[in-house]
Amino acid sequence: MQVNKALLITRPNHDPGTNYLFYWAGEVILMAQKKGITVLDLSKDKATKKNFDSYLKRNQPKLIFLNGHGNKDSILGFNDEPLISMDKDDHLLNGKIIYARSCDAARELGASAVQKGALAFIGYVKSYRLGYSPSSITRPLQDKIAELFLIPSNLIPIAVLKGNSAGHANSNSLKAMRRNFRFMLSSNASAAQRDAARHMWHNIQNQKLLGDDSAKL
Repeated sequence: MQVNKALLITRPNHDPGTNYLFYWAGEVILMAQKKGITVLDLSKDKATKKNFDSYLKRNQPKLIFLNGHGNKDSILGFNDEPLISMDKDDHLLNGKIIYARSCDAARELGASAVQKGALAFIGYVKSYRLGYSPSSITRPLQDKIAELFLIPSNLIPIAVLKGNSAGHANSNSLKAMRRNFRFMLSSNASAAQRDAARHMWHNIQNQKLLGDDSAKL
């Protein structure tokens, strides 16, 4: 199987949570384009099972960045349609580096995908929590709470796009989260940012790398 130096990204936007991920994932797309890497963007209602399978099989991208809801068995797309499911089609991730910004997906699906040949799977063994400001819900990119969560998580695919290993990408993201966590506990943080600190700690505790930490694009 020939894998290609390309990025496949899913970013549905059918509810407030996925809408935040949709907009913030744009930073990763810009980085890939800057590096001259092909971007396969399944955005909004294009993030369907049919499109995902087609893009994956036809293009064989080495890096996959999944944004959306999830559970221990599946990662979901637009309107929560399953895109990839454990012991059903996770063998399609063979030879790939995956970052799933989805709840619970590393707990069982990620481990199963690695067993079936995925190079590395970065995700969460429990929920992925996103702090946000209700007053900014229509302006996700201006949300000063959400950026504390989404800038560090964006560092994972960005680091891989820059040629770093999956292990470096994961540790760099965790380092940024810990730095933001310390800020959120400080007197410089707003009351809302301090209230969101417990969610940041949850993500720090539950972000895991499975597979080969030396895997690179």
